[in-house]
Parts: sequence; C-alpha cells; structure tokens
Amino acid sequence: MALNNAVPSFESMLEFQEVYLRAIALSWEDAEFKGALLKNPLEALGRYFHYTCPWLIDLKVVEAPEGAGWDAGKQSWSLPNNVMSFGVPVRPSAGSEEAIALAAYNDAGPAYLFTCC
Repeated sequence: MALNNAVPSFESMLEFQEVYLRAIALSWEDAEFKGALLKNPLEALGRYFHYTCPWLIDLKVVEAPEGAGWDAGKQSWSLPNNVMSFGVPVRPSAGSEEAIALAAYNDAGPAYLFTCC
C-alpha cells in the first residue's frame, strides 16, 4: 500500500525504475518470486526489496507473449508495449482556481512558493 498518493516525482520514478529492473532480474532466477510478482506486484516488491510505492497505483505484471524477448541476431528486445491508464477527476466547481494552484504547487517542487523581500 502506498504511503500517500503523492504526485510522482522524478526521483520516485527513478527509484521505481531501479526496483522494477531488479525485479525482472530476480524473476529470471527465482520462480517463487516470479509467481509472487505476477500475483501481487506491490506486495512482492515490498517483501523482497523493502520497497513501498509512494503513489496509489494498480500495478499489474503479466507474462510476455510467446516469442517476446531478446533477439541475439538483431541485438535488440522484442517486447509488447507497456500500458498505462489514469483517471481524470471531475472538474472543480465553476470559478475555482484549485486546479491551477495545484499545478503551480507541483511545478514549484521543493522551492518556496512565496518570498518576502
């Protein structure tokens, strides 16, 4: 379960990428882990790598189709596309500037939004 539903930051995406690649490598060597990863990815990542995803996400891991994988002759991967879906929330009430304020806050990152000079 996510710690919170934070907007994914660059750093959190890099961390997820690292854990995901480690999970693929381990799944090639450990059938028990691979089964756990296919059944419940977030639980498996937490149990094996002590990773807690910082965002609420419905992560699904599936077997690649037959024939997918590394092509030694072409020196490239042949894999299906990854899939990502997201929900668009209901628009705030008329005249509300919440959406603009949230976008500006997210763009500011760790910097202060206001200064006193």
